Formats: sequence, structure tokens, C-alpha cells
Amino acid sequence: MSYKTILACLTSEFAAAHLLPAACGLAQRFGAHLTGLHTREAFVPYSGIAIAADEITIGDFSSRVREEDQKIEQLFRAATGRAGCTAEWRSQAARSPEAADELRESATRSDLTVALFPDPQRERFDQRGFQKDLVVHSGRPLLLLPDDWGEKPVGTRVLAAWKPSREAARALHDGLPFLQTAAFAEIVTIEEPPQQAADFSTEGHEIARLLSRHGVAAEVRQIQDGEHPAGTRLLMEAASQQCDLLIMGGYGHSRLHRLIFGDASEHILHEARIPVLMSG
Repeated sequence: MSYKTILACLTSEFAAAHLLPAACGLAQRFGAHLTGLHTREAFVPYSGIAIAADEITIGDFSSRVREEDQKIEQLFRAATGRAGCTAEWRSQAARSPEAADELRESATRSDLTVALFPDPQRERFDQRGFQKDLVVHSGRPLLLLPDDWGEKPVGTRVLAAWKPSREAARALHDGLPFLQTAAFAEIVTIEEPPQQAADFSTEGHEIARLLSRHGVAAEVRQIQDGEHPAGTRLLMEAASQQCDLLIMGGYGHSRLHRLIFGDASEHILHEARIPVLMSG
């Protein structure tokens, strides 16, 4: 198994400049076809606001959108040209106020989607929250990168979070191309009450044996920590092992559970400073 079609979410000029070095590196590493997608902002008049969208207003808006699109395309072609990877530029107009719709449709047709971590201060209003949408609804793994990651390697030292859930199982399978080439891999299980101690003690080792059949030699660490939330503890463990990738399932609990107990996915989405591969 490998990633042969990688989608880069070039949601802005800033995102393109900071995401493309890593995206091109991944395309080279896996011999993948890299698609760069920019969703152009839609002109949507909002009901209840009395404005007259005259030709000048629409013309200024169209010029701004076209200029941004051209700048992002230039960044994409320059980066992929330097990298020498197989590449495809794609520019699509958003069909609704939620540009995430276009990103999700393209993600479902890719092996791996790459995006920056959420940043409400920089993201366009119609793209906010698209990362969570892709995790939950695309059916494909999402690799999230810090905006200062640059050309640093991804996945040489991997921490995989495990618990017996659909999301964790999906993430582990989706992360196999990284796990199979990593110099170090660790499976971490975190005890969450009311989990039975006997079940907890075997979970990580069962998965390590499964991975060994795929050529992955993974260490196992079982954590019993009543002081820190699961998301915090995972990031602490990743830091202590100097990992450059965390693999985990995303948004496996109900909204009510997340409201009462908090959510590791949400915490990591906003606090991680290393790449995270997340599947839902």
C-alpha cells in the first residue's frame, strides 16, 4: 500500500506558500501524483442585507479572486517544477457559501489529503472548519501540518494512538505507508475508564502483532494517566519520543460526550506542533 494520489488544500496564498514544500516532498517520497486545489470564493449576496451589487462591486470582487487564484497557481507550478513531481493544478469556483464542499469532493478521490492546521485568523470565512469536515466526511486520511513545518521530514518517528474503535482502526490502516518506512514506531494506548484492566493490557500488543505482519516493528506503551486529558498526554508522549508524526482516529465520540468530557481530536487539532494524520 502507498499513497499515489495526494491532494494539497491550497486554500489561500499563505497556505500554498507554507504547505507546498512538505506536499511536494511527500509526492516525491511516495512517487505520487500531486493535485493542488484552490477553491475560489463565491459571490453570495446574503438575505436580509440591502445592498445593490452593481457592476463595479462585482468587477472588483472578480478581479481580487482572479488575482489570488493566479498567485496560488504560480506558487504551485514553481514548487512542483523544482521538485520534479507529477502535478496537476485545479482551480474550482465554490458552488455555495461553504467552500469545504469542493475540498471534500476532491478528497474522496485521493489517497491522502494534506492541509495546514486550522487558523481562524488566516482562513477565509467560507473555509473555516474544513479540516474537521474532511476528517468526518471524506472517508480519506487527512494529514495536517503546522504552518512552519517547511521541508522537514514527516513520519521518520511515528506515534500511533490506539483504542478499539472504528476511527482508530481506520487511521492505523491509512497510516501504513508512513509506519512501514519509519525508523521508529510506537503504539500508545491510554486507559480510559471504565475500561477493563485485562483488556487494556493486551490492546497495544495485539495491534503491534498485526503491524508486524505488514513489516512494521512497533514498540508498545500503555499509559494510565488520571491527571491529563488523552489529547494532552498523546502530545506529551510524542514530544518525549521526538516524533514527527502522530496517527490517530478523529471525532469518535458523540457530541454530548465531547461536550462533557472534552475531545482529544479537537485538542490536537488546535494544539499540535507536529504533523498529524487523522481519519474518521
